[in-house]
Amino acid sequence: MSTLRNSLIKGALALGVALLVGAAAAGAAAASVSNPAVEGPIEKGIRGHAWNHSVFPLSTASYSYTENEYFYSGTATNLAKGLQAPYESRMLVRLPSNPRKFNGTVVVEWVNVTGGNDLETDWPVTGKYLMQHGYGYVGVSAQLVGADFLPGWDPVRYAGITHPGDEFSFDIFSQAMQALRNPSGNLAFPGGTTGVDPMRGMRVKHLVANGASQSASKLTEFVNGGYNRGLVDLYLITRGGGPYDDFSTPIFQLDEETQPVREADNPHYRLWEEAGAAHAPYVWYSYIWSMYERDLVAGTETPNPIDTACSMNRADVDYTSRAVTKWIAHYFETGDMGPSMPRLLRDAEGKVVRDSNELAEGGVRLPFIQAPVAYNSGTGCPLFGTYRAWTPEKIMSLYPTHEKYVAAVKKAAAYDVKQGSMLTPDQKADIAKAQAFTAPWTGGS
Repeated sequence: MSTLRNSLIKGALALGVALLVGAAAAGAAAASVSNPAVEGPIEKGIRGHAWNHSVFPLSTASYSYTENEYFYSGTATNLAKGLQAPYESRMLVRLPSNPRKFNGTVVVEWVNVTGGNDLETDWPVTGKYLMQHGYGYVGVSAQLVGADFLPGWDPVRYAGITHPGDEFSFDIFSQAMQALRNPSGNLAFPGGTTGVDPMRGMRVKHLVANGASQSASKLTEFVNGGYNRGLVDLYLITRGGGPYDDFSTPIFQLDEETQPVREADNPHYRLWEEAGAAHAPYVWYSYIWSMYERDLVAGTETPNPIDTACSMNRADVDYTSRAVTKWIAHYFETGDMGPSMPRLLRDAEGKVVRDSNELAEGGVRLPFIQAPVAYNSGTGCPLFGTYRAWTPEKIMSLYPTHEKYVAAVKKAAAYDVKQGSMLTPDQKADIAKAQAFTAPWTGGS
């Protein structure tokens, strides 16, 4: 019996050691991210450029940028299940032509796939600002829907794209960031060279992971699932996302007025709720439709479906996006995330309180909503909200003279700048627009 007992004890000890070794190996896997094989810049294809090629010019009098696409591949891990699968995806990288102009921060966007193809959400709104201030921008095809679309659009360029499913998307996104932060470890595609560097020799000091709407939900899973592993310095999550289980890495969240009630701010979390804004306003969709006209519906005389169906929200969400970007830079410089912004006013049922003009009350209030001359709301047309011009009579009932209207805009813009939700250049631009808007008082059009 003693021999049997000793054998059982030895077996239990061996099993315990094996479990501990296995747990340690799993912890090591969770704490590290593999470098993928990287190929590029990619030039092949029948279209002449990458999907998501910038609609904005990349070279102007105030900035000069490059845009290069890279393919990257490897084995992705689902941390929750311990499963692995091979993949090949792509990233679109925009950087200053002159490396000395790079400010050290790169925004890496989890590109949105709700429309059935990769659609950038940050670049259409802040792209010009990013280039003016030396940021890097990288759009990553992390999900199956976007990856599957690419070979159909350009079967030559994207023939090798392979995605094993969205349960692996988190590690696919992580490996893109690893390739950017630690390029010397990048492996070689067959016939290629090791160490291909998508950053063109520019060192990443700060990495911001960005995503909106459906991508905001995926980034929430990324945060809560422990996929950061030291790669992300700050999250900018917009038009959705949360709740979060982990605030060890700071999170800025920017929401329109139709999102549900969110958790309170904390030392590593800031939420801005934009009164009058819709989920997908005109400032974003106008860029997307320009890209579609160039690359998807060219020659078909396809009408703009949203313009046909909706009067799209005209909120100045580019102002708040630029202001948030400025606060992110401030955080990297000082460790200070800035002030908490006022939240939207809500009734006992959680519904947004509206004034006599049906405009949302509370929240971040830019001049278009604080000194309004039109109706803007996130409600109405699903996702795209509503814009409705007001009659001259209504406008003059609020502002008897043009001077009073301009004074109201100046007051609202000054408050926003002081609060930190608007930058001084946008303040000046908004006042100039108000000064030029004379039609209700002069009878013009």
